[in-house]
Amino acid sequence: MMPLNKGLCLLAAVLFIVKGEGKVLPDIRLPKSIVPEHYFIGIVPDIHQNNNAIEGFVHLDFFVQTPTDRIVMHAVNLTLTEDSVLVNLLPSKTMEMMRENDVSKTSSSGLSEKLKMLKVLRPISYDADKEFAIIHLGSKLEENQRYRVSLNYSGMLARNLKGFYGSEYLDKKSETKRWLGVTQFEPTSARLAFPCLDEPAMKATFTISIGRRSNYTSLSNMPLVKTEPMPNKEGWFWDLYEKSVPMSTYLVACLVSEFAFRTARPVIRQVDGNDQSMHNVTEVRIWARSEAIEQADRAVQVTSDMLEFLEQYFQVPFPLPKVDLVGLPDFSSGAMENWGLITYRETTLLVNPKSAAVRDEMNVERVIAHELAHQWFGNLVTMAWWNDLWLNEGFATYVQRLVLDNVSPKYQYGSLQALDFLSVMDADGLESSHAISVDVAHPTQITEIFDAISYTKGAAIIRMMNDFLGEATFREGIKNYLNEKKYQNARQDELWQFLSEQAHRDSVLPLSLDVKTIMDTWTLQMGFPLVTVQRNYTDGNAYIQQKRFLRGVKPAITKENKSSSLTNFVEEKNSRLPNYRWWVPVSFTDSVAQNFSQSNTRPAIWLTPNELSATKFIGKNEDSWVIANILATGYYRVNYDERNWKLLGLQLKTDHQVIHPINRAYLIDDSFALAAAEILPYTTAFSLIEYLPDENHHVPWSSALRALNYIGRMFSYTKDHGRYKDFMRSLVVPVYTRLGTEFRSDDSPLTKLFRISMITQACSQEFRPCIRNAQLLFDEWMDSPDPIHNNKIIPDLRSSTYCTAIKYGGQMEWDFAWGMSFNMTSAQDRDVILSALGCSRDPWILIRYLSFVLDPKSGIRKQDGRRVISAVASNPGGRRIAFQFMLKHFEEMFSYIGNPVRVLQMLSSTTSSLNTQEELVKIQNLMESNAMLLQKAQTSANNIQSVVTANIKWMDNNFENLNQWFTSKGF
Repeated sequence: MMPLNKGLCLLAAVLFIVKGEGKVLPDIRLPKSIVPEHYFIGIVPDIHQNNNAIEGFVHLDFFVQTPTDRIVMHAVNLTLTEDSVLVNLLPSKTMEMMRENDVSKTSSSGLSEKLKMLKVLRPISYDADKEFAIIHLGSKLEENQRYRVSLNYSGMLARNLKGFYGSEYLDKKSETKRWLGVTQFEPTSARLAFPCLDEPAMKATFTISIGRRSNYTSLSNMPLVKTEPMPNKEGWFWDLYEKSVPMSTYLVACLVSEFAFRTARPVIRQVDGNDQSMHNVTEVRIWARSEAIEQADRAVQVTSDMLEFLEQYFQVPFPLPKVDLVGLPDFSSGAMENWGLITYRETTLLVNPKSAAVRDEMNVERVIAHELAHQWFGNLVTMAWWNDLWLNEGFATYVQRLVLDNVSPKYQYGSLQALDFLSVMDADGLESSHAISVDVAHPTQITEIFDAISYTKGAAIIRMMNDFLGEATFREGIKNYLNEKKYQNARQDELWQFLSEQAHRDSVLPLSLDVKTIMDTWTLQMGFPLVTVQRNYTDGNAYIQQKRFLRGVKPAITKENKSSSLTNFVEEKNSRLPNYRWWVPVSFTDSVAQNFSQSNTRPAIWLTPNELSATKFIGKNEDSWVIANILATGYYRVNYDERNWKLLGLQLKTDHQVIHPINRAYLIDDSFALAAAEILPYTTAFSLIEYLPDENHHVPWSSALRALNYIGRMFSYTKDHGRYKDFMRSLVVPVYTRLGTEFRSDDSPLTKLFRISMITQACSQEFRPCIRNAQLLFDEWMDSPDPIHNNKIIPDLRSSTYCTAIKYGGQMEWDFAWGMSFNMTSAQDRDVILSALGCSRDPWILIRYLSFVLDPKSGIRKQDGRRVISAVASNPGGRRIAFQFMLKHFEEMFSYIGNPVRVLQMLSSTTSSLNTQEELVKIQNLMESNAMLLQKAQTSANNIQSVVTANIKWMDNNFENLNQWFTSKGF
């Protein structure tokens, strides 16, 4: 029974969530009266020595769909020069596209002198809430006519890593500052750089010219046509670029820098001579700071191979004559798929072969693959509106696995991605989750859905769909979709249509069933099902049912099923929750067949919204186990009857390799998730992992550590945390001792990851030999006469070694590492140190470190603020320090970072392990006192409270039971 005061507190959290969802934001969509066809943009960013000024002009040719006397464009922090605005009628018989390449015409009248002019009324009006600039006309634009609006404008380079923003870095060789200007427009920041119709469905072609000083180089989406001196501006030049293919504004990109480049192997293809949009050759270049360009070798090696694989997979040629990949020292996201000019954080494009850990190498290839996949899913065919963002991100996340498994099979990335799917279930199991396809309006709401639901859950359900349709049907449907919709926008229903048509042609689905019917249950409602398998060992049948899985909500005992191990969450009649039901494909194997092959992942049965349960004959052998969801290709959890769980535990102890590593990982994760939700006894979950000291595969161990580390975080501020550590050492130390700390040349990437994981765990669980080894290695580095160039700690051990040495060291170790962070030539090396600096046990050091996040002179870049805060919050001794820092500086963070979703992500890193009523009250008070700041980011704010609420529930319901279990085992 819950104490009354705590119950009221949790109720308040729910009420806050409901209230937040009820707020109505203004409709910020553009009117549909005009449609853009072509932009001619000239932009002059003065990046040198932080001058920050932008000047430019725009000529927009557009088509009128309905008569209007207004031209509504997006513009934020831009000043449109009123006297420059001209509106002209274009010849009605055809669109007169931009054929003039005279870039010296830098005024708005340069391309409009000879065309019929309309009267423009003054002044231009601005709607700040909708981010509109509205040009009023003296007469109406006529339906089915084409016009051109021309204007000059000015603005400033941004400093919050979006729009056209400025950045600086130190060239260590010359000890001089360097400046660059670069764009980041997704989702809604093109409007910060030039007036435009900034919605994804407003596709157009672009002819871009960039003004720059003579010592800089510029890049844009298309190849350079020519460079000419800028009249009346000595030392400045115009770079004019080819006309682009049709694309959305968020994919436009510009860069002005002093970067160097490496050339990769060109991609050569045979193209249909009748298709003028295709090119025989695509040139590939990798760009970076001159002193970092030597770290581009990995990207040079794999990019062309990845492009060729994707062309073969999609059966659609890459349509551009070039693609540039650029590593940036300041970048808010991991990477951005701008068509033909892909931008990356340095850590996701560059890798130093001398200091790269295996995870760094794999991450670089993963992100390169992800952005290249976007060139088809996202760029060639683009979602019509941001509610279908998952079509971009889910497909790119799914396809990146296919790319890596073919180009770099050594990583076995498919197994690792299966762990990502487990992680997203934690978020998707909360009441505050959201559907994959979700209505969004304001730009901040759009930014919120760039999350694990869109990316990782999106990929998981695509993998599931590929599996029940079959690879051949799936790929043929995708090919038809891309060819039919190329250079256009699409909604998810259109994709479903192409896949359904192919499925019916291939007789994969009956004509009475289509893909939309199945997939709408996965994209239009949040969450996922728990599939329960109750076996009858007498007649050999299994009763299989589905019900929604939820974290942090007390389960109800149903009349149909009184077994606590088979009870799902909350009966609908007693809940305000919708009636969640899915089309669920269920596959099986047993201890006789032991069939974990890809061919056995096709559904043996379907559970449907109208048939929530089914019966299947499995066999009468009461000593034979059954496993559902082979290779975890279905996005759901599975529960079994008590006997089947015991049989599975016995198999793991006897010969765990009989069961596929992915299914071993999912058995562990499901059992602990069900135990946390009071559906399964924790004794069942712990008995399942008794075999772990004999486990040598990274994936099942990662699944177990994920579940066990959550328990550790819940215990960390209790008197019983030491008992948890004793238990963890009993699991980890035998494996740590067996594996050792020496890395061998023939270690596979997964073996390396496994050894890293065991070393990290042994040190974090205070195993003294591990700690001493880390301290010796770090001391040797500190004592080196040349620590910058002489670090003998192997790259794969640096993260654990640095953290351990700083944790058990003092100010001297911390100051040494801080100083070294500024001498790293590799961005990954610097990130490792920044994370390790949060491991200190000295509160004053952690407080000082956190203060650097808000100090622009500290050396902590804005993009790294979240890393610093997360590093301190991940430290049990720093968690509450980081939380108090965020409470104290919340409004200052909003002002400095400039992005509410980023700030809430920082806050979330400090709250994800909180588990007391008092802490929840502090969060509620923070949310309520900053309601105006948060009104456009309610999903993020609600998620924070839901996680803490679930943690409190876990403590109420499981803490004492686990303590009793530890006692029973002698810990």
